[in-house]
Amino acid sequence: MAPAHVSVMYPRKATFDMKYYLATHMPLVKKHWEQFGLKKYTVTQYDDPEAPYSVGCVLEFDNIDSFKKAGASSEAAEVFADIPNFSNEKPTIFAGEVTGTS
Repeated sequence: MAPAHVSVMYPRKATFDMKYYLATHMPLVKKHWEQFGLKKYTVTQYDDPEAPYSVGCVLEFDNIDSFKKAGASSEAAEVFADIPNFSNEKPTIFAGEVTGTS
């Protein structure tokens, strides 16, 4: 099975606490989802004021089924319940299998 990338995108209009996100939320995600195949994450802050998103996070999983298990787990409730602690908007989330890389 191919690895999967999950993109979690926060809208530009959202208020966003990057310090909390990096220090608290992402360690929470890692703690709960490593057991389901989360390999790493990358957080990007976008500078383009015309872009629809201001912050994006790419989660890399072993495969798409691993992500689906993580998202359906009891631990996912705690991960998603933490969002209001750093953003007043829900993110857009999309996932897929990696089909090419260099």
